[in-house]
Amino acid sequence: MGKEFFIFEKVYLRGIRKEDFTEGLFFWANNQDVTCYMVTGLKPSIKENMEKLYFDTINNDKEIVFAIVDKNNDEAIGLVGLYQINHQLRSAEFRIIIGEKSFWGKGIGTECTKKIINYAFENINLNKIWLGVNHENIGAIRSYEKAGFVNEGRLRQEIYRNNKYYDAIRMSFLKEEWINKNEI
Repeated sequence: MGKEFFIFEKVYLRGIRKEDFTEGLFFWANNQDVTCYMVTGLKPSIKENMEKLYFDTINNDKEIVFAIVDKNNDEAIGLVGLYQINHQLRSAEFRIIIGEKSFWGKGIGTECTKKIINYAFENINLNKIWLGVNHENIGAIRSYEKAGFVNEGRLRQEIYRNNKYYDAIRMSFLKEEWINKNEI
């Protein structure tokens, strides 16, 4: 099963494994429903590329990535983490993907997002966590807002996918906002 870092009602977070990329992420990256709001859209992948991505991720000290795992069968259903960690600026980019559609709309993304935010501010001493999201991904935007992210603005035609431009919404969460939210 591996070391469980954070445990929730239906899922837990653990360190990533190669099969999370070569099996889980490989299938999700090739699923139009999963990738429709991602920056690249559907981008057919091969397992060798996913294996390389796994090794690049575990050997990158600017990334902390966890697998989101179904407690019922110990299968990865997604990935969540901090990317582009900058210790000097005390900032990082947040990303999450829940690839198994049966887990969508159940609050799992919000729950995992909140846990990673707490981890970032308490353990890594970050000051700012930011993300970019396709403006059409209303469910994700609502989830990020529930977790505490604030809309910083709109990046016009930031995403080019399937011969069409999309705007991106830039969101962030500051440590002082997190402290104030936790004092209530």
